[in-house]
Amino acid sequence: MIDSLPESRLWEEVPECGACGWARWRAAGEVCGKRYARCEACGVVRLYDRVAGDQLHRLYSGYYPGADPSPDELRRQLDNPTFAHRRRRLEAAVPVDRRRIFEIGCGDGNFLAYLRGHGWRVHGSEYDADTAALVRRRHGIELFVGDVADAVPPGAPFKVAAAYHVLEHVYRPAEWLAAVRRMLGPGGTLHLQVPNQGSLTRRLTGPAWASVMFPQHVYFYTPRTLDALLRRAGFAPLATTTWDPWHGPGTVTGSLVNQARRIAGRGLPWSDPLAGAGERVDAVAFAGTAAAARPPRLARRMLDAASVRLARVEALAGAGAVVDVIARVA
Repeated sequence: MIDSLPESRLWEEVPECGACGWARWRAAGEVCGKRYARCEACGVVRLYDRVAGDQLHRLYSGYYPGADPSPDELRRQLDNPTFAHRRRRLEAAVPVDRRRIFEIGCGDGNFLAYLRGHGWRVHGSEYDADTAALVRRRHGIELFVGDVADAVPPGAPFKVAAAYHVLEHVYRPAEWLAAVRRMLGPGGTLHLQVPNQGSLTRRLTGPAWASVMFPQHVYFYTPRTLDALLRRAGFAPLATTTWDPWHGPGTVTGSLVNQARRIAGRGLPWSDPLAGAGERVDAVAFAGTAAAARPPRLARRMLDAASVRLARVEALAGAGAVVDVIARVA
């Protein structure tokens, strides 16, 4: 039980930046009494006080629901507009004869199943064995179980590696990217997507920003800081955008709902950081936060429509919800 462990076992202080190795930092705010630090060398923002590395199972055990969706619901999930968006970006950079992908932290496996349906050869990994079993059962895709920073997955080198909303969870991002580079052959392609610390929504809503996702999210990037990190790791960024057709509007909606709850004195979703931390709460799974607020149906439709417009505007200004980068091994 969580209550049986002292605070010193649950949390750790980390003076050194895992993106560049620098140990000088300045305060960048706090949430739930835990501090954020901004690295004075590379500018990356990170949690200074974070869940101890040997306690990560508390955050990710059972991270995805075990019950299988109905066939109709699964088809609806595979129609997620972000999948088509990712595929277009990948296929603009990857020739047909190199379309063999390894998705790190593939979650429910839906994107791999979608790509397989469009002619890609697919492989992937998950941290949790139960999640890997779920993917095998739903999609017939065998996954590597574990952290790719600890062992090179079988089948390497791969033509393409991808990680969508994974890098913000990684405790040692520079080491992790070095491991990913080892997985890729010469000229290999990497596709990353992370929340954008420089987004307009984040600036406007602060601690209510949906992508705070405390304490699972530990590193926060902007287009500039992620570009610099990739170059230090031996990648050449090719194309960057801050638009995503699902995460963009979803992050705006979730952030506005969180802000309304905060103003109404109802707190934020991460006000109790480890209670129920294993439950799946995506950075843009705004349905959960919205359900807590229960806006009337018409008001919700209006909010969703406004969020689409706001997300497009902020992305056009280069300050959208995500940093989406295609890079190549330099």
